[in-house]
Amino acid sequence: MRKLPILLCLALPLFADEPRLTFDNRPMGSIAKPLVLRSYLPDPGLEDSVFSQHDHARKVSKYNPGLGSDVPGEIQPVPGLAAAIGVNFGPSLSYVFDTTECRLLYTWQGGFVDMTPYWGDPDKGSRVSFDYVPRLVGTLFWQASGPDPIELDGKSIQQLGPRVFTGYRLENDTPIFEFATGSTRFTLSITPSNKPLSCDLTLTSSSAAALSWRGIDSPPATGKLTVTLVGSDLSKFQGYQRDNKITTASAAAGETLFNQYGCAACHSIDGSKSHGPSVGKLAGHPVEIEGLDQPVLADRAYLLESIKAPNAKIVKGYPPNYMPPFGLPEAEYDSLILYIQSLDKPE
Repeated sequence: MRKLPILLCLALPLFADEPRLTFDNRPMGSIAKPLVLRSYLPDPGLEDSVFSQHDHARKVSKYNPGLGSDVPGEIQPVPGLAAAIGVNFGPSLSYVFDTTECRLLYTWQGGFVDMTPYWGDPDKGSRVSFDYVPRLVGTLFWQASGPDPIELDGKSIQQLGPRVFTGYRLENDTPIFEFATGSTRFTLSITPSNKPLSCDLTLTSSSAAALSWRGIDSPPATGKLTVTLVGSDLSKFQGYQRDNKITTASAAAGETLFNQYGCAACHSIDGSKSHGPSVGKLAGHPVEIEGLDQPVLADRAYLLESIKAPNAKIVKGYPPNYMPPFGLPEAEYDSLILYIQSLDKPE
């Protein structure tokens, strides 16, 4: 696991003249306009072998700003990735590319990151002390292991010498990462796939050697390789765990939770189509479910199951794995259900 020194940095949108993202602790991009975020990013449990070019941050002495000097004790580094770029295409795909290793680290679906530890609570404005790494949101379906999977003539480029990140450019708002090993230049583009738990990779090389991606059964290519990386459900994440101190369920509390957990990014409240089915006029109405001949009633049991286990009943026309399961206190489940039920009532 990489460790971060105790430093501060800015998490900014791609261009300085664009609106800042700090109004929303669960920022999301889209397929048409992916979000590119350079910030501290979480390590979901990557092997040390993945980080051949990284160093480990080290513990430091405690510092007292009032005294202007060190005091007894030590501060441990914060776990996380300090040299990575996160990219989000909405719920269809998120991934992290590391600029030190020049490789794809992991991919997930269903969300992006929860920036609450880093940006702070919008109502209070304070970050989480000594724990400012964002939390993943969604279903992790692939993560790197072992030597770099990019191969020339069957040999990992990790064996060919240091990899050097030379930047990235945008093509139709999609980032194209550029790096080099010796005199060989590479580009890598990662985009959503139409297959479940997968993404499409487009890799180019300036070398005449056979280009391949270890672990993907595809014929080697010269100059350009396009393959689909298919993963599996490795683990699920629901973001930063908050203590909302809700003891009595209410629709008002449910509305706060609906916005806090980023539900509005995929579920409209007015019946309009989005990444997920609308919750407007959902409660008490029939819902068409994939694989079932008859619709089911959106009663309390259905709503509760849909929050706890979103893949249990997939609404027709929507893909699976776009929503992580939420483990919440009972009062929060009840509040969300009361809020969704209130959306069917006339104002």
